[in-house]
Amino acid sequence: MKFYLTPLLLLAIIFSFPLNSTYAQTPTSGTTIEEIQKIREVIQQKVKDKLQEINQTQAINPKKAYVGVITEINDNILKINAKDKVYDFTISDDATFVSLKLNKIKITDLKVGQNVLVLSLAKDDLVYVKKIILVDPATLENKKNVSVGKLADISTTTSVLILIPINNKNRELQIKVDSKTNIITRDNKKLKFSDLKKGQKITCIYTNGQNSTYPALQIITLD
Repeated sequence: MKFYLTPLLLLAIIFSFPLNSTYAQTPTSGTTIEEIQKIREVIQQKVKDKLQEINQTQAINPKKAYVGVITEINDNILKINAKDKVYDFTISDDATFVSLKLNKIKITDLKVGQNVLVLSLAKDDLVYVKKIILVDPATLENKKNVSVGKLADISTTTSVLILIPINNKNRELQIKVDSKTNIITRDNKKLKFSDLKKGQKITCIYTNGQNSTYPALQIITLD
């Protein structure tokens, strides 16, 4: 992402950093060219550091989830087919892999043709895999949907969650949780409905429901 520096923003960046007292003084008639050049160098370095900080912050994007079939997996490369579209991923060094029974497995246990849920993180031009979970193909036939977002509200009386997707903050998903809903942490630890908190980021796998309420199959807490 390119960052364009307007004159107003340049001034804001320059004056957001206190200069060394030696250089912050108003130039007088006795100020030498060498001293003025030092002041310029200090300001230029501050601007450079600030721009680098801004660019590093903007390079990291929110997590996304994909459900599909593995079409290729080799070393640190993963490709899946999701709804007739192929997605390419780079498997990160700290990625974890989970079986159908929610046990940790090795990357060598993943094969072409398996159905998976992929949790990813985009940075710069690459999309890194952080977690791969094997899923049951039979459950995928029920028009399964995946959404990553934050819990805006939790009803303990109706067991309904209000989920705001990170890719559409104007939408509110009403998610119904029942005894069949599998709630786990990102480290595969079992949780209860009462462990969910308002403001928490989750990945929710749900099916189409009635009256704008969607039954949750699995909820994975991300923080």
